[in-house]
Amino acid sequence: MNNNLHVIVRDGQVYTSLTTHSLPDVIPHEPPWDPREDYDSSPNDSNMPLTTRWAYGARPWFPLVPLNPSFDGPIFGCLNHSRFSLLTEVDTSGRHILHRNIREKWVDLEQKLLWCQEHLGAGLLIPWGTKLPRPPTTYGYQRWHTDINLAKKIAIRSRDAFLLIAATCSWYIMTRRYQGANQWTAILTSDPQCPIPAEWVLELSRSFVGDLTTNVPRMRALISSIHCPWQVQLPMFEKFSLPIWVRVSGDTSAAVDFTLRHYIPSPAAITHATEAVQCKQTPDTWGQLDDSAWGQPDDSAWGRPEDNTQSVLNWDDSILGWGQNSGAQPVSDVPEAHVDSLFPVSQPHSRQKRGEDFKAFFARRHQENQRKEETESPAQRQSRQSRERAAMNHSIPSKSSTVVVFEWQPNDDFGGFRQRIRLTKAEIPMTWMSYSKSTRVYDSFRNEWDLCNALDLTSVPDGDWEEDDFLPVPAPSEPTPAPPAPPPPLSSFLKDIEAYFGHYEVAPSTQYTRSVERFVSILHFHLGFHLAASTTTPRGRSTTFDDWARKTQWTHLCRLVGDNPTDITSIPDAQKDVITCFIGYLVTLPQSQLSDIPPDLWDLGPDSSLSVSNAHIQVSFVQQPTQRLYIIESLSPNLVPWKLAVPDAIMAVMCLRCDWGSDITKIACNLMEKGIAIKTLQPISVPPHAQRPLTELHTYSLGHVFPPEDRRLARFRPVFADYIMYEQHRHEFLNQPRARAALLHGGLIWRLVLHSLGFDVLPSVLDGISWEVVPFGLMLDINGQTYFDDELSEEEMDFMCGTYYLHTNDGNVEIVSWWPRPQAWAASGLNVGFWSS
Repeated sequence: MNNNLHVIVRDGQVYTSLTTHSLPDVIPHEPPWDPREDYDSSPNDSNMPLTTRWAYGARPWFPLVPLNPSFDGPIFGCLNHSRFSLLTEVDTSGRHILHRNIREKWVDLEQKLLWCQEHLGAGLLIPWGTKLPRPPTTYGYQRWHTDINLAKKIAIRSRDAFLLIAATCSWYIMTRRYQGANQWTAILTSDPQCPIPAEWVLELSRSFVGDLTTNVPRMRALISSIHCPWQVQLPMFEKFSLPIWVRVSGDTSAAVDFTLRHYIPSPAAITHATEAVQCKQTPDTWGQLDDSAWGQPDDSAWGRPEDNTQSVLNWDDSILGWGQNSGAQPVSDVPEAHVDSLFPVSQPHSRQKRGEDFKAFFARRHQENQRKEETESPAQRQSRQSRERAAMNHSIPSKSSTVVVFEWQPNDDFGGFRQRIRLTKAEIPMTWMSYSKSTRVYDSFRNEWDLCNALDLTSVPDGDWEEDDFLPVPAPSEPTPAPPAPPPPLSSFLKDIEAYFGHYEVAPSTQYTRSVERFVSILHFHLGFHLAASTTTPRGRSTTFDDWARKTQWTHLCRLVGDNPTDITSIPDAQKDVITCFIGYLVTLPQSQLSDIPPDLWDLGPDSSLSVSNAHIQVSFVQQPTQRLYIIESLSPNLVPWKLAVPDAIMAVMCLRCDWGSDITKIACNLMEKGIAIKTLQPISVPPHAQRPLTELHTYSLGHVFPPEDRRLARFRPVFADYIMYEQHRHEFLNQPRARAALLHGGLIWRLVLHSLGFDVLPSVLDGISWEVVPFGLMLDINGQTYFDDELSEEEMDFMCGTYYLHTNDGNVEIVSWWPRPQAWAASGLNVGFWSS
């Protein structure tokens, strides 16, 4: 016996497993197995409810169906619908179909998954007789139906069929990985006919299709010890820790399948497990109405006769759903505690107790009917039996009928708990056709019907296939192979990524340039060019200067200054020559010879004495340990609580030269609209210990990426999907109060903020510092007064630029980023202190 073997006893049956220590809540009926067949004769699993099933040789992919999956992400988010959120369309004849917006997305997803299924399975040796699941379309979500309830039920059934295709893809991926071929993604990305974008395949690998870890719960499977239809698959399932149970036959004369020999427990292990169950077993009499503890576990599953030959879903043998005189009773799933707060108030006259589910209700009513039967008179019995015979054909109750019809409707506000709702006469005909014989229950004692889908999740409503515009074609004896699926268009894959991640509104690109500096403004305010200059003969003429002046065209010079030449049309040719001479000085002269530039051309030279005044503002400077700040103050009374400071003398001169008035907020807004860095220093008196280290602040980061343990695997390289994720995280960060510091920073980081928020956010930055600034922001001491302002940490600046820290196998760290980091931006020559066109 294997030391890792778990032995579980339930209802007198022994089960073992190597991958889990508990059984599923419900053990399904075990189908018969014919040894003359290559696989058992259980029904088509692809049309059964998505729960744990017995091993079926033709469907080895079924155990990988995701259990209660979360439909999210760019690929499967379109399936995130419940019966109540689905929208439908109606035609002129009153027929319903799934809404086209949802339907088109499902058709698109179906095409992609079938394409992936075909290519992932190409070249694999799969077990003989394997049957692939039917496409979701065949379940009816693209057809018209007689009423809205039927259309929604068919849509939900079709949605679940997508999980079967996903399970097949997972099975192919698992098979390839089990055989040592880990690079399954390359099969999809390098296909010569339709290469799927790597970012889409990356999202597929992160979904329940590609994630084969135990983080994704799956359907699992049960196997009889007499026969294992998965001789090849079982070791693979064990390696990937997929829960598999083996039911040990109680017949000691029955031969054990050789493949399952390591699942057979010792007699001592069985005895120990049996004794453990007996010790823990306590009577459970919740919901008990008399001395019989109907809620107690017994040897019969809910709704199954004692001979275990009839399903609970066959209501023909007994009106109440279990064998007559069998004693088998349903066990309620609803706990007694907190009933009043967890469940809705029952509808008047429904006789459903608050917190009582349909199983408990039917069980209680069954007991009541048994007591009535003991006391009814012969005339009452004859009348009741007559009603039973009339109800056997399940005909729709007429308007003149005295029969009452209840529907068990799920309540979304209470987690889908089903309530017994009485239908009106007008509602009965349409609702009736949404159910079948297995989901209708007649109570002859009270002359009433119960309609409940939960009684048989796989039932086909009576009104399902009858409304089709075409007759169903009989299935051939040998199924014809389906034609190859057409390749999906490349744009559809990228559309998934864009639709999921790119849903944030950004400012139109035309708004980015409404306040950027133009050619003349750059020449005068930032480069110091005298607009009235006329000198064209340079001092200290050099060969370098002559060569540059001869080769440089006007269009190139305009771009060099930072403007589009097509937007510069008002400068005469004579002035162009003067400007070319001035730019030639700045380009060709070394820093030590800049004083050779004539003062009538340049007023910002090292030897020039510049005198600039402004009637509305004044400029002073304060020297800090790491920089000099220029304080811009209004000469008029101002109610702004902070001081405006710029770190560049040229920007301070620009403020003096421009006629922006005395409103400090207007001056600050003009600077910010040009992408110029500013500070809004607000005086606050706080104790010295109020400043906290940045390590205590929750900051955003794309994080550290470590190399894969398997050196054969490719190292991480960001792809388009990673960039979209980075943008999403950046948007989230910019919603934080302290993110105003990103706009104050100017330059490239300022430009990235505008991409997310647009120009309209700029005035809000001038409302003042954020509440996080005192413990974590910039703190300066100016003339004995403490000033604070929001400031990005180094890690946050790296995050804004989309930085990854890639650890290598040799212990080094490689830094890569989507945009130049501040250090690289400052040294690139592109950072001129403002944003040009």
